[in-house]
Amino acid sequence: MADFSRATLLDGGEKLRLLHVDVGRYLDEIVAHFVASIPARLAAFAAAHADHDLPALRREAHKLKGAAATLGATRLVELCVELESLCKAGRLPAANLLTVLGDDAWESIRLMHGVLDRLRDERG
Repeated sequence: MADFSRATLLDGGEKLRLLHVDVGRYLDEIVAHFVASIPARLAAFAAAHADHDLPALRREAHKLKGAAATLGATRLVELCVELESLCKAGRLPAANLLTVLGDDAWESIRLMHGVLDRLRDERG
């Protein structure tokens, strides 16, 4: 398994800053949509894992990977890549990988909100 140090949770807010330049005030809505999707995504991961449904688990990992990459949640991307690789190899991921993924999703969101707050302060 790859090294998933906490230092890589977010890309330092660089993707959020770039998105802010592109979409301005809509960035808050984009992040809010991501946040709102997390409970359903985590439930889908848990259900697919419980059912040993590797294709569904892989699809969920792929969807979360794309959303996380867009927002600069680098560790979530790495975890999703790991999940996709395990599923592709026909191996059910350990349940603790899903726990780590959930914990990191919420921590990444907390960090995103910090970046959004700084961006709001910068634009006055």
